[in-house]
Amino acid sequence: MLLAGLGAALIFGGLAAARGHASPAEGEPPWVEQQVREVAGGQVYRLDGCLTVTAPGLQSASLRLVWYAEQNGYGSSLLVEDSPANPGLVGSQQCLSVTGADAPCAARSARYGVIAVEDTTAVTVSGLQFAPDPAATPVACGTPTPVATPTATATPPAAPTPSPTPRHPPGPTPTPEIAAEPAFFPSLVNGGFEELRGDGTPYGWHKVGGEMAATGARHSGGGHAAALISRTESTKWLFQTVSVRGGSHYRLRAMALKDDAAVRETLLRVSWYASADGSGGQLSTADSQPLTADSPRFAALDTGIVQAPEEARSVRVRLLLRPLSGASATVYFDDVSFQETAAPSGGGAPAASGAPAAAAGAGEAGSPGVAPARQVVAGRRAGPATLANVGQARAQEAPAGAASEGRPLWPVLLALGVPAAGLALMAAHAWRSRLAGGNGRHL
Repeated sequence: MLLAGLGAALIFGGLAAARGHASPAEGEPPWVEQQVREVAGGQVYRLDGCLTVTAPGLQSASLRLVWYAEQNGYGSSLLVEDSPANPGLVGSQQCLSVTGADAPCAARSARYGVIAVEDTTAVTVSGLQFAPDPAATPVACGTPTPVATPTATATPPAAPTPSPTPRHPPGPTPTPEIAAEPAFFPSLVNGGFEELRGDGTPYGWHKVGGEMAATGARHSGGGHAAALISRTESTKWLFQTVSVRGGSHYRLRAMALKDDAAVRETLLRVSWYASADGSGGQLSTADSQPLTADSPRFAALDTGIVQAPEEARSVRVRLLLRPLSGASATVYFDDVSFQETAAPSGGGAPAASGAPAAAAGAGEAGSPGVAPARQVVAGRRAGPATLANVGQARAQEAPAGAASEGRPLWPVLLALGVPAAGLALMAAHAWRSRLAGGNGRHL
């Protein structure tokens, strides 16, 4: 091992092997360029790369190699190894190497690249290569004692062909799969991400884009959480398909950790389907408020109470990551809960903040003008709302000069200068009309 690795770790914030990583770059010097790959414990590797200084102000630059106990460069860092740090002169190029780097027996991945102090823009990288060293002899790592597997009958099994027993380093322990995993579940399973498949991914959960892993480095409850990693610009998500009852009310909640500036936002979504297994086109969706601020602590996300469409038979519970760019970006999820619940008081689900809700009155004819909370109907837009309790149109105004019932017209006419004789004739006519009305005939 190179002693320079220990010295660099002490200079830049303490020995990395003594802490876990919340994200790949947390607490480390700035990376000029970095990559991650899976490794085999005990195998000897070699890291090579050439650095060109392009501007003054660079204090030091070197190759760095970090070993991790989990896949994808997460979990506790086991060891840090650096090449000698020598920036050189502006315009000069130097090729550096880390040789004889044997992966710790517990290592499952390595993060490697170039680090720089002060100005990461003052150096460029070329020829970065990380591979097993063919000239080196692998380190012997102990093999766990094989565990006997019970047989279904009393007949002694045939002698198995000797094969290496897979080693599981410290971290999430895969849960043996007893039966084939179903395509959908009657209710949400493994919301705490404690049950793992044989490959170390969370049981019951799938992904669209990116990388999914279970990690014990950061979690809200229990011993593990799910990590969703993006390395492209597209939106990624984890999902699980669950059966629902059409017209019933549900609520999706989860804890999320966004502590990566490369993540634009993370949020929860429920997508309703008429099929039993989440296939076909989605009927509608409902989102939680997106989490946009970085924090080293988990935050609660909640869709609020949302109502499934009457024709819905399944839902896909989604945990989304929207990256800022194609750079590496990671979020964590834990304590996911999706449960049927009572309808909210008031006859409709309150719209949760952060997503549009359909306009009131856009439902079926004769139904109350209450829109499903935060529900966006796919492929169509709600029409204008019908206003309730609007007063009737005012009665048609009487012709000019007509008197309102019970109110004499002569004061107005007098004010306008109508002669008194004319007023007398009008009064007489009104008296005769009332007299005739009282007798049931006209005079």
